Amino acid sequence: MSRWSETLDALMRERGRALYGYAFVLTGDAADADDLLQDALVRAFKRGRGPEDVGAAHAYVKRAIQTAFIDTHRRASVRPRRDGRDADRVLQDPTTASATRDALHEAVLSLPPRERACLVMRYFDGLASPAIAEELGISAGTVRGYLASAIEKLRRTHGDFGLDPTDALEGGDEHVVITSKGGAR
Repeated sequence: MSRWSETLDALMRERGRALYGYAFVLTGDAADADDLLQDALVRAFKRGRGPEDVGAAHAYVKRAIQTAFIDTHRRASVRPRRDGRDADRVLQDPTTASATRDALHEAVLSLPPRERACLVMRYFDGLASPAIAEELGISAGTVRGYLASAIEKLRRTHGDFGLDPTDALEGGDEHVVITSKGGAR
């Protein structure tokens, strides 16, 4: 077995759930998260080589997830759209924490892709705006603008979740952690 395939096996064994959870938070759909993670893995390992340690591979695949997510939404206008029916949606857990988490996740899914990516990187990954800017290849000011716009849209359309765009530069002390159903990242 080649070194890259050993790295890929170790990556999926040790951090596959975290990568899937990250993709799920961005897409909001299990099947789309599977596809997004698969696309990112192909991007990272398609040439028969890739990062040789699990930490570097995790960072590389996570970046590929972000890029693939944004690219997918750029091309979305030429693809068929879902009709919006909730026929196979599971009923929400009646507990307050679960309801809040689900409401926040639904609200995040209503945002445009760039704003959603910035918000997830800020409050799911805990990254400050300069780190997000570096990851996405945009300026820190643009990231802060996306965050402010996203948080304002969430407040206006879904209520206040306690998110504060002014903490984006420092990284903040407290983070709202968005988790996939059934487990934390």
